[in-house]
Amino acid sequence: MRFSIKTVLTAVFALLFLVRTGALQSEAGEIIIAEGIAAVYGGNIPAARDKAIDDALRKAVEQAVGTVVSSDTMSENFKVIHDKIIAQTAGYVERYKVLSEKDEGNLFRVRVQAEIGRANLMNDLRALGLLHVLKEKPKVMVLIEEQVGGLYGQTGWENVGQAESTIMEKFINAGFNVVDSQTVRANITRDEALRLLEGDAGASAYEGNKYGAQIVIAGRAFSKNAGKKLKGTQMQSLQATLQARVVRTDTAKVISSKSATAAKVHIDEMQGGALAIKEASEKLADDLMQDIIRQWKGEVYGRSQEITLMISGLTSYRHLTTIKKFLEKETQGVRAVHQKSFAGGTAELTLDYGGKSSNIADNLANREFHGFRLDPTNVTPNRVDVKVVLQ
Repeated sequence: MRFSIKTVLTAVFALLFLVRTGALQSEAGEIIIAEGIAAVYGGNIPAARDKAIDDALRKAVEQAVGTVVSSDTMSENFKVIHDKIIAQTAGYVERYKVLSEKDEGNLFRVRVQAEIGRANLMNDLRALGLLHVLKEKPKVMVLIEEQVGGLYGQTGWENVGQAESTIMEKFINAGFNVVDSQTVRANITRDEALRLLEGDAGASAYEGNKYGAQIVIAGRAFSKNAGKKLKGTQMQSLQATLQARVVRTDTAKVISSKSATAAKVHIDEMQGGALAIKEASEKLADDLMQDIIRQWKGEVYGRSQEITLMISGLTSYRHLTTIKKFLEKETQGVRAVHQKSFAGGTAELTLDYGGKSSNIADNLANREFHGFRLDPTNVTPNRVDVKVVLQ
């Protein structure tokens, strides 16, 4: 087949136009149409409409993530691959418009056209990953008691803070929010520190909450001389041991408990001990980080997470029954409700829930029960505290 020069040039220009148009669309953002729904409580249509729009925007961002994931751009750091939902739309949705909306009685349905900013999305994917975003970027507090042997042959010890600073640096470089340990040490009493360092999960949770940390890493590190100097030299073999636990502050649950060792040969006992502790701390930080990520993955991807719900001010067991029924039958994402205890007007429930704890708090706060309502008093990623207010 023969083609004229005009035909070939036309095809070339058309191809260039398509390529250029695609580039402009990529730079401007990805246009996605998505549908969202929300339950209508107490006839409050405006509130249901807002929640339906939020639901649609989250689904639009989810579709955008699917496009990015399929191009293998989430390969850095922890290789996080997210195929469900983005919990935060802020920073990703550049603009949107409602294409249609409908009140269906108990449900409100909307259809939106959203423009998703790929640049912001890509930047977040290349950082710690969506997993960290989905867990609402929890803060980490690190407190390690450290002892490094003094001069050779002596029994003195010195604390140089090598383990603490190494672990903090590893977590900061991975994108975690880390609490300043100097601030913690300046405000914590010796007895409080000892309880925390001895592995008291309750103490770790209490101290972490004081400084806004959702995760506490506490432990001990020490180095010692392995024996005599190496034959024919002034070099010494220094061995370090480090033990630490990771505690989630909202539930006082131990996420991880690990230990690590390392050895260094050095002429100076102090410097060699510090180097051995540094190496052991790097190993331990990687292990603890993987355990934290594994815990988060189990909560975010593919199955529900465990939410603790504390209800205070109950004057009747029937009120508790009503709340459980609402959670089991009418709250989207709740797969099961387990009653742990009921005493003195306070009940503890555990929810198997596929979503954020703040959604549970919102649903309970907006629900008008017969004769009472619930006011959230404390909301963390894995715990919601509410009190009963009689009407």
